[in-house]
Amino acid sequence: MKNGIITGAIVLAGLGGYALYNNNSNSNPPVRNDDPKTERSFSEYGDKDCADFSSQGEAQDFFEKEGGPAEDFHNLDRDGDGIVCESLK
Repeated sequence: MKNGIITGAIVLAGLGGYALYNNNSNSNPPVRNDDPKTERSFSEYGDKDCADFSSQGEAQDFFEKEGGPAEDFHNLDRDGDGIVCESLK
């Protein structure tokens, strides 16, 4: 009997902790993690990847037109050397 009460108390404590942990009433607003400046590019072209280009030169031209290394919203220059889609060479 005593073991049943202890087990029940442990289960209830665990359920209460789970309910507190998963309480979605957090008043913090969602954090925006995108860059609003990308709206034109993404709405005009969508998210571009290296597979979307037929050559490295085409990808490089697009990259430079979109702002180059300072604004690589499409993450075409993964190693940060200013040369995009090196696998297409």
